[in-house]
Amino acid sequence: MTWKDISKGILFGALLYLTSFFGSIVFLTPIIPIFIVWPCVGRHLSDIFLWLWYILAVALFELLLGVKIVIHGNPAPPLGSTLILCNHRTRLEWLFLMSYQLRCASLKDFRISLKAPLKKIPGPGWAMQTAGFLFLHRVWNQDKHRITQAMRYFARCYTRPQFLLFPEGIDFCARGLAKSKSFAEKNGFPMYEYVLHPRTTGFIHFVSEMRKNNILNFVVDVTVAYPKNIVHDEVDLVKGIAPEEVHIYVQHFPVSDIPVSEEKLEAWCQDLWKQKENYLARFYEHKTFSVISPKAAVSKSKEKEIYLLLWAVVVFWSMFLFGILYLLIMYSLFKWYCLLSIFTFVYFQAYYGGIDDFLYASEI
Repeated sequence: MTWKDISKGILFGALLYLTSFFGSIVFLTPIIPIFIVWPCVGRHLSDIFLWLWYILAVALFELLLGVKIVIHGNPAPPLGSTLILCNHRTRLEWLFLMSYQLRCASLKDFRISLKAPLKKIPGPGWAMQTAGFLFLHRVWNQDKHRITQAMRYFARCYTRPQFLLFPEGIDFCARGLAKSKSFAEKNGFPMYEYVLHPRTTGFIHFVSEMRKNNILNFVVDVTVAYPKNIVHDEVDLVKGIAPEEVHIYVQHFPVSDIPVSEEKLEAWCQDLWKQKENYLARFYEHKTFSVISPKAAVSKSKEKEIYLLLWAVVVFWSMFLFGILYLLIMYSLFKWYCLLSIFTFVYFQAYYGGIDDFLYASEI
């Protein structure tokens, strides 16, 4: 790790935070009244801003930190509503999968299930709340109700969400591995070296509620691997430590091929994870998913288009931050607007539990 790496990492973290903080203030605060009067319109308007910010995140870790994304397999049609199942090797798969969504699916419709405390972070938390990310408390009676509310909300908004779920529930760390081995011993399951055993209760409820609300076209299975260095969490990225390459293997299953009963769904998910274990064993032997799927999922011409888009978005957000600096220096009225915006998000957090809770509970 050099000073150059550290500088890049600090710049990465600073740009992501500042754009999410001031982006929420400038772009999302004016949409909150629209959410109240025209919820569906507010949903689609906010998704445009969030899409631009997601692309910036992809641009920063690909262009600034130099992370190379390699995708193999058979992605689902990009505009369908999907449930994305992913192994949880590190705490960063949610970020790297934005690259997959940008290239092969719909980044604008990307939603993530994640830990509830993250919603309280000023700036990024406000943006994630407005996006309708699903914040889970790891208490099943609460989480079950939230999943049900979220699926009904997205169905009422006529959107096609593409939800990312980590059935393993915890990343592949020492504690997670110990829990997985204990779970396997208790239930007579095989021991895994590359994945953790999935906890299927949440997955089954996701599938059930998405089916019930007619917002499930495909289940997408994503397997993520790191052929060179493995970076554990966001702190590493801020230090400038990033994986050189992230390899992604994807396959999709039409909802008509997914079992209906809970027992068969549980067995289907367990079989999928056995398959993941085999895929990853072959990957780490050969350092590529091409032994499973020889053809790359993204063409060279598509990569060129993505490259130009990433730089265009970097220019947009750079101009945005310079504009914010100018407004803060020159206009006291803008400072008052920022304070009002901060108060608005704090109010929704204190009174409703967050913008997401307000949206989920709203009747459209």
